[in-house]
Amino acid sequence: MDLRRLRLFLLLAEEKNFHRAAERAYLSQPALSQQIQALERELGVRLLERRPFRLTPAGEALAREGKALLREVEALKERVRRAGRESLRFGVPENLLPDLMPLLDHLRRGLGEAVEVLEMHTPEQVKALKEARLDYGLAGLKVADPAIEEEPLFKVPIVVLLPEDHPLAGQERVPLAELREAPFLLLSRETLPPLHEAFLEVFRRAGFAPRVVREVSRFSQAVSLVAAGVGVHLTLAPYRVFPHPGTVLRPLEEEASLQVALIYRKDPPPPRLGEVRALLRAWAP
Repeated sequence: MDLRRLRLFLLLAEEKNFHRAAERAYLSQPALSQQIQALERELGVRLLERRPFRLTPAGEALAREGKALLREVEALKERVRRAGRESLRFGVPENLLPDLMPLLDHLRRGLGEAVEVLEMHTPEQVKALKEARLDYGLAGLKVADPAIEEEPLFKVPIVVLLPEDHPLAGQERVPLAELREAPFLLLSRETLPPLHEAFLEVFRRAGFAPRVVREVSRFSQAVSLVAAGVGVHLTLAPYRVFPHPGTVLRPLEEEASLQVALIYRKDPPPPRLGEVRALLRAWAP
C-alpha cells in the first residue's frame, strides 16, 4: 500500500471535505481526488461516496486501521534508526556533569557500549527526547509532560559557592541566614524558571530575600565571578566536586536539595531500558 496515499486518505477522512483536505495537503482538489482514486484501484474497493461525503464500510475500516499502521511504521523507523546508532545519548545538566561522571562510567561499563553525554538543562532534555534527539535524560528539575516518563534516582544538595577568602569558607556547613547581607549572583529566571524558583524558595525558608547584585545564565559564569569576589552563588552543583581556584563549595546547614530523575520518552520507549534501570539501581555513589 502506498503510504503517501494512505496519509492523504486519512487526512480526507478527518476533514470530510475535499477542499479543506487539499488545502492542508498543499494539493489541488483534482490531484487529491486522483490520489484517492488510485488508492481505491490499488485496494480494489470503493472507500467513499463523494456527494454527500461519507466513508463506505471499507473506508471506515481503512480509516480505523490506517492510523494504527502509520503509528507502527513510525515506531519501526525509530527502531531501525536506533539499531544503526553506535551509542546511547544521555542529557545531563552542566552543573551536575562532574558529579554524574562516575554514574555515566558505570553505565558505559555495564552496557558495553559508548554513552554519548550531551550537556542540556531539563527543559532542553524534554524537547530533545520528544524529538528523538536524545535517548535518556538525567534531570534535576520536576518534569510535567504526559509524553515523558520520570523515575526518581537520588537527591542532590543545594550548596553555596563562596570566594576562598570568605569568612564562612572555613566552615563545614554554612548557615544561609548568615549570608543575609551578602551580595548574591542568582540564576536568572529566563534561563531556568523552575530552578530559579526553587532557589528563591530556599531563601524564603531561611526568612530573607537575597541581595542580588547580578544574574547569571550558567554555572561556569558564576564560578568566575565568585572567584573575582563579585558575590556568592547558590547552586545545585554537589559540593564534593568541581574544584576551582579561588572558590569553595559548601553545603548549607539548612536541608535543601533537588531530586535527580531518569527521564525518557514513553512511546516508543528508549533502547535497553531494562538494562539501564537495573544498572542505575545497582549504582552506589
